[in-house]
Amino acid sequence: MTGQTHSTPVTVRVEGRTAVLELNRPPANLIDEEMAVRLHESVSELDARADVAAIVLTGAGWVFCGGADAAAVRASGRAAPFADAVARLFAFLPRSTTPLVAAVNGDALAGGFGLMCACDVVVVAEGARLGTNEAAHGAWPALAQVPAIRRVPEKAALTNALTGEPFTTEQALRLGIIDEVVPRTRFDARVRHWAGAVTAAGSAVATGRPLFYRSREQSYEQAVEEARQALTRAFGPQ
Repeated sequence: MTGQTHSTPVTVRVEGRTAVLELNRPPANLIDEEMAVRLHESVSELDARADVAAIVLTGAGWVFCGGADAAAVRASGRAAPFADAVARLFAFLPRSTTPLVAAVNGDALAGGFGLMCACDVVVVAEGARLGTNEAAHGAWPALAQVPAIRRVPEKAALTNALTGEPFTTEQALRLGIIDEVVPRTRFDARVRHWAGAVTAAGSAVATGRPLFYRSREQSYEQAVEEARQALTRAFGPQ
């Protein structure tokens, strides 16, 4: 699901009940402050739309996202506002009431891997590299690791963070990090399939998806109590 290049860092289009957000800073679609802010705004705006049932995140060209635009952030002197913008984006994604599908059309590295891991379903084109790679550049994936360690088995996540060696698509599929690896010739069709599949719960997903993510951070008793309240509302008077 790639589109034409535009001047804006994030393009938005709606196809039926699916909204497609495309990171649009080719060739690597690196995240700067403007892109992080726009991504957050776009997901939030689409999440509030009753006519949007699924949101697809993808990248322009042949890369999903190569991570942060470190050179641009350092040159801007706005490291703190950039970090704030990325943190707000990553914090919002689990709260979205709309399912998120990552259409990983190419490499998803560093912060791009974190963005991928914050989505619900991940479809990947054959040959993509997936993972944090900051260690290979003498850094640590501080923000990217937050969604990553909630998707990647702990041992594999730590090894990736320490070595900066990305996963192959075969490794990622075996570890359960992603849902499907497909040839590029079938990529768009499979993305459309998953965008439709994640809407099976209908309006219930608006309650269920945020509840699912919150339950991971709660004690067992807290999670059961919140689920009890949700069940009562679901079966109560309409």
